[in-house]
Amino acid sequence: MNKFWIITKEVFKKNIKSFGFLAMVLIPLVIVGFLAGLGYYFSQEAANAEAVPVAILTEDESLQTIFTENDWNIDVNEEITTEEEAETALIDEDIEGYIVAESDGSSVEASIVHTNGLSQVIPQISEALTTHQAMLRAAELGLSSEEVMSLYAPVALDEQVVSISEGSLLEEDQMDRMIQVWSAYAVSIAIMAFIVTYSGIIAEEVANEKGTRIMEIILSSASATQHFFGKLVGVSMVMLTQIAIYIAAGTGAYFYFRNTDFVQGLIGGFDLVAMLQELLGYTLVFFIGGVLMYVILAAFFGSLATKMEDVNKAVTPIVFIALAGFYIGLFAFNSPENAVSVFFSYFPLFTPFVMPFRIASGTVATSGIWLSIIGTAAFTVLIAVVSLAFYRSNVLVYSDTNILGTIKRSWNIMQSNKKAKAMQSKN
Repeated sequence: MNKFWIITKEVFKKNIKSFGFLAMVLIPLVIVGFLAGLGYYFSQEAANAEAVPVAILTEDESLQTIFTENDWNIDVNEEITTEEEAETALIDEDIEGYIVAESDGSSVEASIVHTNGLSQVIPQISEALTTHQAMLRAAELGLSSEEVMSLYAPVALDEQVVSISEGSLLEEDQMDRMIQVWSAYAVSIAIMAFIVTYSGIIAEEVANEKGTRIMEIILSSASATQHFFGKLVGVSMVMLTQIAIYIAAGTGAYFYFRNTDFVQGLIGGFDLVAMLQELLGYTLVFFIGGVLMYVILAAFFGSLATKMEDVNKAVTPIVFIALAGFYIGLFAFNSPENAVSVFFSYFPLFTPFVMPFRIASGTVATSGIWLSIIGTAAFTVLIAVVSLAFYRSNVLVYSDTNILGTIKRSWNIMQSNKKAKAMQSKN
């Protein structure tokens, strides 16, 4: 057991001190920080934007009041009173545009001439003028303002999102549903990112000594099992370290910036406690199970490589399988009850990608979720056992054949070893 921990520690120390690990950790943080800074910059620009200078040409004081009292971030130039003056000011770039509005007591007509500076407020202006016209016509009909507003009152529509569980209807919280959806997206993207990153790392670790032809020396002091799982656990610890860094960085950033208007605007409608509970529930289980399963597969394919140049070729099938699972998961979100979605949600290689989306859509029962978790765990144990068996047989096999040829040769060696042990037991 001591040799196992020595191998694990050496793998962990070597990777954690490498420049590649530092870049791998910092690049996502830099990207997230840059995007957050960009969002903050644009939000501040919008908040501190100068009022757009415009001219309002109308003889109706009530229309003039609409533009001066509404908060549309416009600055009305009251010195301009004619359309000719407005055109001259627009050409001289003293204003961004002008609005001509007329009313005959029952209807309103308006035209806007601008240099694209009023595009953001045109829908608001149109709505305000429409409301004003409705009030004019209501006055003609002898309706009070309260009666007019009652005509615009929205229908009281009570929406209840329910799920069917064991023959009964269960009401679901919309916020909880939104958290589940974003958690499903997050776990799919995270699994894909970690698979692409750590599949290559574990494959290189397993194939490294084999490529340098010093495996004979290593196996003289440690067993193939200790070497295989030592590499696997060491890389897993590196992965957990990266996750811990992200958690610490995210927690620190939240507590430092949580009282800013920008952060409150982003998370104001979300229940962070509920979100964390969701992430620490099924989502985290599928994330850990998915990444661990593909890392073990990468270790298996890495053991088939006889030199470092073949590592990328060896892990390519794993990346394509994960990519297929990712897109099937996106399809499952749009069609969660489709036969393809249901089937692949229980197919272990694709379960971590597909099942979170089915959970978010509320189309799978708790028994189905646990069945998929048990199936994924059983499959992970199975591929660990199979990978170890093949690793023991091909760890000292140096061949220039392709991966399929190496698998076939490893299988023949496994069968020969079994026959040899059987003969020894008989004797």
